[in-house]
Amino acid sequence: MIGFILASLLVFASAMIIDEVLEQEIDWFDKAVYDMFHRLHSDSFTVDVIFLTHMGSAIRVIPIFAVALGVLIWHRQRIEVFMLTLALGGGGLLNYILKMLFRRERPDIEHLVSVNGYSFPSGHAMVSFIFYGMLGYLAWYYLRNYPIGRWITPAFLVVFSVSIGCSRIYLGVHYASDVIAGFTIGGVWLTACILGLHLLHWYVDKQKKVIE
Repeated sequence: MIGFILASLLVFASAMIIDEVLEQEIDWFDKAVYDMFHRLHSDSFTVDVIFLTHMGSAIRVIPIFAVALGVLIWHRQRIEVFMLTLALGGGGLLNYILKMLFRRERPDIEHLVSVNGYSFPSGHAMVSFIFYGMLGYLAWYYLRNYPIGRWITPAFLVVFSVSIGCSRIYLGVHYASDVIAGFTIGGVWLTACILGLHLLHWYVDKQKKVIE
């Protein structure tokens, strides 16, 4: 029930942002947020932000994904392997479809990293929130015997994914509304995957009881 309520709220938030973007009534917000981030610009800080933003790129996410799959396979968590794969792959596909649908051009300002493709919603924000969020949930679910790690790990991963999204605004390659939409739409898909994980476990457990 909590999952369905959360998903509904995220869908509503996403719809509101999409409407504002289509009506071009959120430009003032995007400019205000970028100006705030622009005040933080410095050469040394930019190096750190570029490193952070790369943690949301395929070249970094895929190796981490492979390691996570290896750990899950080692522990014979087949449902988790499937759902983590679905979360990342489905999230990436959904982001691509949305970019092609809205075709929003990137901010017409200096880009501190090279980019291509459309702007809305932010792929780094959306995919990072889904992937690291799913890892955080799995950590919370399975680290029952480690209460400190059970809460610190998902909290860190959520903050980490949000920071990756914010780095895109700092670097001038996304509007703030792109990033927020990435979080909300990604949150919908993440919630759906978590619900799917529990439904699959419920179904498998039910089948085992029938066989017994």
